[in-house]
Amino acid sequence: MRQAHVAVISSNFWPEPTGTSQTVWEFTEYLSKQGVPVRVATSMPYYPQWRIWPSYRGRLWQIEHRERIEIRRSWHYVSPRPSTLTRLLHEATLALLAVPNLWSVLRRAEVAYIVSPALSYAFAAMLMARLLAVRRVLVVKDVMPDAAVELGMLRNRLVIALSRFLASCVYRWAHEIHTLGEGMRRRIARDHRLLAKIRIVPDTIDGTELAPVDPGANQFRSRFVPSGTFAVVHTGNMGKKQDLELLLRAARRLKGEGGVHFYVFGDGAVKDEFLARRREWDLGNVSHYPLQERWMVPHMLSGADILLISQLPEVVDIVVPSKLIAALGAGAMVVAACAVDSEAARLIRANDGGVWVPASDDAALVDAIERVRGGAVDVAGCRRRAREFALRAFDRAAVYGPIARQYLRAS
Repeated sequence: MRQAHVAVISSNFWPEPTGTSQTVWEFTEYLSKQGVPVRVATSMPYYPQWRIWPSYRGRLWQIEHRERIEIRRSWHYVSPRPSTLTRLLHEATLALLAVPNLWSVLRRAEVAYIVSPALSYAFAAMLMARLLAVRRVLVVKDVMPDAAVELGMLRNRLVIALSRFLASCVYRWAHEIHTLGEGMRRRIARDHRLLAKIRIVPDTIDGTELAPVDPGANQFRSRFVPSGTFAVVHTGNMGKKQDLELLLRAARRLKGEGGVHFYVFGDGAVKDEFLARRREWDLGNVSHYPLQERWMVPHMLSGADILLISQLPEVVDIVVPSKLIAALGAGAMVVAACAVDSEAARLIRANDGGVWVPASDDAALVDAIERVRGGAVDVAGCRRRAREFALRAFDRAAVYGPIARQYLRAS
């Protein structure tokens, strides 16, 4: 008799290199390598550029396989300049075109892991899984629609009301809810009164993959950083909640200060606005590059003199940045500019492995840069404590191992 499989349903997935795509892939890959059969329903890759990747254009559906994982993709509308209308079209086409794939992936599944955000996609998956009597686990990476509303990305009252209705159904229909941190857990429980079925399952790291790279072998330093330069690095999605104007304002304050250079590696919805502002302010001390290949990540994280994690003040308990967890795992010297009661600030306080400054405060960020650069911060101690904490709290086998064993025992 064929072993029942695990269905993973996420609008973002491999080969997209950042955020939810990467962490859902890591979860799926881990289950598969432990011998759990996995089938995936997802979209054509489009993130973080907000354009369907060239090699996936011109078709409605596609099936591919990677490391014994079956991946079923569907077309969707996407605009490089997201607005309320284009986001609505994106969500609607995601849900409607995915129906055949959802049916195929969910039939005879033992359990479905349904990832939010992308509420319409999660709603369609939840509804079909419910009709097929498949056990449903909702994986909340961003608390939606709260994140979009609080960041000003969603303003239309009718759309907000519809989004809240979809979210209510998705939360209510789940047998179990997994989220990333205590603040997100409290937020979901407060709004939906579902505390009993919420579990904290954090994003994870592979400690071997993220092992710090010795300075003499560090490809980030040798390729991008001239000798004697103090490198402040931001890498990943260039979206609204990352507050990249903070980096530009800090760079403008340090414009006449030789030796400090800001490096931004990434793509996303605000990239063009970021580059236009850099030109307007004539910031020769800010460089932008595309996202680098995966092997370069530990070189960048451990090679940066400062790894900047920045968030808007409104980002408190709606998300836990996965790149912060990776940065801690790589022993990066993290400076986190975020709300004092945010999940990011809580993680920094929990391990004393970085420096916190208030969200959007460029003067405080410049002061932190000068303190790290001038030796007022125990950099070696911060790096060591950050990595030790991440290995204890976010090791992939420790977090995902019990989940895999649960399905292997049942087979």
